[in-house]
Amino acid sequence: MNDVIDQGAWVGYLTEFSKRNLSRPTQLEVFGENGAQKEEHGLLFAGITMDQMQGKPTVEIMFSKDGKEHLTHFILDVRAVTPKRALDGRDEALAIIDSNGETSLLRFESLPAR
Repeated sequence: MNDVIDQGAWVGYLTEFSKRNLSRPTQLEVFGENGAQKEEHGLLFAGITMDQMQGKPTVEIMFSKDGKEHLTHFILDVRAVTPKRALDGRDEALAIIDSNGETSLLRFESLPAR
C-alpha cells in the first residue's frame, strides 16, 4: 500500500514513523540523474525529522551503529513523502522526493526467519 502523505501532516507522520521503526536495519538508495546510488546498507534506523532550512522543508534521516550516530542523510526542498506498507500494515519503505525530482528511498531489511 502506497499513500502520498499530505504536506501538512509530514512532521507528525515522520515523528510516528520514527517511533514505529526505531533500530530496524536499513538500506538507503538515492535515485537521480546519475542513476541509483547506494548510500548505506545495514545501519540501524535512528530517526527521521523535518525542519525548515531557508524556508524550505528539509528531512534528516539518522542512522546508528553500535548505539552511536553513524550517518545523517539530508534531503533539501522536499516535495513528496510516500510510505510503502506491507499487507500487514508494517512499514517497508519510505520514498522522499526533492524539488529536483531526486528520490531518496529508505528501505527496511527483512529480519531472518527463526
